[in-house]
Amino acid sequence: MGITAPTPALRLLSGRRGLMLVTILFVNFVVWLDSAKFSLLNPFWSADLHLTPVQISSVTASYLLGYFPLLLLAGVLADRIGAKQMLIICVVGVTVLSATMAFVHTYGEMWWRNFVFGIFFGFLWAPSQRLLSVWFPGALGARATSTWMSSTLIAGVIAPAIALPLANHLSWRDAFLIVAALGVPALVLLFVFTANRPEKMRGISADEVLQIRAEHHGAEVREKLTFRELAAALKNRSVLTMVIATGLATTPTWLSGPWLPYGLITLEGVNPDTIAWVSPFIALIPVLFGLINGSLVARFFGGRTRPWLALGPACGAIGFILGVVLHDSSWVVWGLFIGAFAFLCDPMFWGTVNSYWAGIARPEVTGTLNGAAAALQVAVGWFITDLSGNWMDTSATGRAQLDTIWIVGAVLFAVAIVPVLLSREVRVHQAVAAAPRSGPSNVRTPEVAP
Repeated sequence: MGITAPTPALRLLSGRRGLMLVTILFVNFVVWLDSAKFSLLNPFWSADLHLTPVQISSVTASYLLGYFPLLLLAGVLADRIGAKQMLIICVVGVTVLSATMAFVHTYGEMWWRNFVFGIFFGFLWAPSQRLLSVWFPGALGARATSTWMSSTLIAGVIAPAIALPLANHLSWRDAFLIVAALGVPALVLLFVFTANRPEKMRGISADEVLQIRAEHHGAEVREKLTFRELAAALKNRSVLTMVIATGLATTPTWLSGPWLPYGLITLEGVNPDTIAWVSPFIALIPVLFGLINGSLVARFFGGRTRPWLALGPACGAIGFILGVVLHDSSWVVWGLFIGAFAFLCDPMFWGTVNSYWAGIARPEVTGTLNGAAAALQVAVGWFITDLSGNWMDTSATGRAQLDTIWIVGAVLFAVAIVPVLLSREVRVHQAVAAAPRSGPSNVRTPEVAP
């Protein structure tokens, strides 16, 4: 059935759902900052613990090994129990584990603590997406999700300015403790300003609840679904192809985490203080793009989502290849393509795919679908990150030692485009999939764009 876009008068940050969105943005920023500073500080903790490149990649990948199984579980639990509860578990666990990493003294201790950190980190992604789908349907949802994606990326912008000076002038252990403390205000905001359904939000007006319901165009949005209903969504062929695409599309960006700072600090010898001030300007590019991605999706290509889901990994492939071609250029130019242009894939893909899930299925199952897709993505990310230390070419000089790592990443980016093209089209103007109000069969394919 045809569904029109929300009125332009709607604003992301208005009313109680505006406070809910700000809370989700802050929580994601804090948790991703915790994650970003671990990879960013690898030149410091790897030297202190006397680790080899193979051990560095193993430790960095260990949290992905704990992360990916929990992504799917967290998505299912968010749809069955509640997204707010999952986020509270996430913030508590991440804060505690991040703080305890400051007390490690051996390779084994660092590996296991980072592994458990990844388990709690896994409770962030799908529950956040689930809340956004319920509170911001339709074209407004694309804007909310793109803004949310920027909150995860901005952590990479801020992390160098926070973590590197702390590690360089105090210690990497102090940096871990100070950043972990941000989890306390994030937890308070979660308790006060989030709810699994709009009508359960403390202090929300009846008019705002009615407005949100109107944006769902009559589709009943329930807090909990049965396992049968969740499984039904996975039977859609386009869901399966897009899960595969998601498993590959942004996976190569995990390689940038450990090897971009390693290439600059360890191989190039750039002063960490210099990187702390320059790299935020580089990383700001995908963040700023993420703020407008939702509007671009709604405005161009007739609101179709597939072009953006394909353009994202295309940018990633081009960025990594240019990083290989320009490995002897200025480190700023090299970092621009590896850490900025390639990272356009994140806001373009993750800022759009949530609207795809809500259009191909329904908003209540976005937790499960995001969990399944993200779990596959991180599983592949763990596999290639764990192996990446073996791909270094020590016979080369400088940043050229990392060329094979970027080539592998570029190939994965390119392959991800194929399952995107095999998936059916969905427009952001489809607020939710058309669905009857009762019975286990109410997860079905909506009318899709030709």
